[in-house]
Parts: sequence; structure tokens; C-alpha cells
Amino acid sequence: MLTLMKGVGPVTQNALLDSCSCINNCFEACYDDLVSLYTAKLIGKKKISSFIEQRQDMDIRNRAEEILEVSRTLGIDVVTREDVAFPVRFKNISDIPVVLYMKGSLMINEYESSAGIVGARRCTKEGKGKAIELATSAVSHGSAVISGMAKGIDSYAHTAAIKSGGYTIAVLGNGVDICYPKEHDRLYEEIARCGCVLSEYPPGTMPREYNFPRRNRLIAALSDTLYVVDAGRHSGTETTIESSRRYGRQVIVV
Repeated sequence: MLTLMKGVGPVTQNALLDSCSCINNCFEACYDDLVSLYTAKLIGKKKISSFIEQRQDMDIRNRAEEILEVSRTLGIDVVTREDVAFPVRFKNISDIPVVLYMKGSLMINEYESSAGIVGARRCTKEGKGKAIELATSAVSHGSAVISGMAKGIDSYAHTAAIKSGGYTIAVLGNGVDICYPKEHDRLYEEIARCGCVLSEYPPGTMPREYNFPRRNRLIAALSDTLYVVDAGRHSGTETTIESSRRYGRQVIVV
């Protein structure tokens, strides 16, 4: 329910969970219990009031139950911040979602290092070769490979990781029940089999332009080092680079 509330975004959700220690306590806490978050300047009073008003909303509750049922039917796993599989790399990042949807195996916590590889959709031959080289090298050094399953550099990185017998995560800007772009259906199935297809968006969410900057911040957060290949100015990778620097990740532009 928490992620479906209007005006209660990831920063507020994380602050509530940090303060209350678990989701059940959030829904049982009274206004006076939560006002301390305002005193600490973590959440505004309006957001606290909005959360209290919406937590009893049956429409939101029914929507949450519907999402869970659809996820079960489609074989989609729902991972919350309280689950052991939830990425430890998200710890102490305030704008990270508290719920993730996935197909495959979320094993990023088993890897001591991770390499994000992103770049141009219309890449050069040299860029393609570099993406393959970076992904292959990352796998040989025991690193997970993170990307966004887009055309070009992303797809070459995922494919190289799989061919090298490695683990790769594709972070999507839509529900994990939707393969986007459509022509990557075989790659999508391979990633779900060998790694993980991941999203903060519930099943049925269509790819929209405004979803992708949010998707990119998850790629950044999951990557210890971000490699940017063949990306020009004003490309979508700029938001990934910005998030990586905000999160203290190393950025290498190739």
C-alpha cells in the first residue's frame, strides 16, 4: 500500500520505515508518533497527514492486493526492503524504492563487486566491442553486470555477461511482465533465466519516457562502478551518471 499512496514518494517511505522499524508499525503509529519525523525535518507535516489519511483507504488496499495476486499469477516475485534479498547497496540511499518486482534470481548481495555498463542505443562498432569487452572482463573478475536492456550498448553488455557464464541484472522502466523493446524477447528470457529482470514498477506498467530517469538511478545504485560507452550529450545516460555521482559510485566514461 505504501508505494501506491499519492504524495508519499520513496524519500517519505524510507523515512517512515527508518523511524518505525517495520511496515506494520507504520500503519499502527498515531500522528503524535510520526510528528517526530517532521521535527527532525525528514518529512513535512502535509506528507504525514497524507500518509495517515491514505493508510485506511480501501481502494488503495484493494489495489495492493490486486497487484500481489497478478504478480503471483505471472510468476513475478515481490521483494520489500525488509527481505534479505533486498540489495544492500541500496542502504542509506533515501530515494530508493522500498518495493521491487522481479523475474529470475535477485542475488546481487552475493557479489562483492558490480559493474554497470550503459551507453548509446545507436552505438559504433568500437562501442559494441568495448561493451562486450567490459562485460566479459567483469564476469571474469567475479562481478555482476548491471544494465537496462535497451538497444545497443545495454543489450551487448547483457549478452556478453550471459555468454561468459556470469550474472546480470536488467533494470526496466516498465513492469517486468513487459519486454521492452519487444525485439529483445529472447534476451529478456535469457536474463530472467540466468540473472534477474528488475523494476520498481508493478506489473502492467507501460514504458513511458518519464519512467527511465527513475530506472537509471537504480542502475546507478546497483553498480559499484559505472561504465559509460559511446554516449553523446543529452543522452539518457546523463541521469545515470548524475545518480552514480550522488551515490558515491565510480564513473568511467569510455
